[in-house]
Amino acid sequence: MLGSRSMGDSGDSGRRRPGDGDRGVGDALRAAVQRTLDATAGPASSTRDRAAELLDDVARRGREAREELTRRGQKAGTGLARRGEATRGELGRRLEALEERLASIEELMRGRPDAQDEDEDEDDP
Repeated sequence: MLGSRSMGDSGDSGRRRPGDGDRGVGDALRAAVQRTLDATAGPASSTRDRAAELLDDVARRGREAREELTRRGQKAGTGLARRGEATRGELGRRLEALEERLASIEELMRGRPDAQDEDEDEDDP
């Protein structure tokens, strides 16, 4: 839970230390709420304690949500990569089939008498 500090003592003066990265937003929110709670009167300590517990819960749930989104994003990326590989394979198979059909058509065209006449006409300038 949050430790008690005087209103002017924010620990690190509100600056983020290198490496705090993921904790930065939660810590900044926690510090702001703590300063607000410190400014309240002493008899409200149970209310402050409950508010601090709620803040801890909000910060925990935020971290859990971020972790879940990260996990889902990684899973989706893996699925997309798999589908991309399958699609490349299917396109390769279709291209091979088209090449075979084209070769077959070219072979048929070579055997036609009109195609031979056209070839001879192309040789004459």
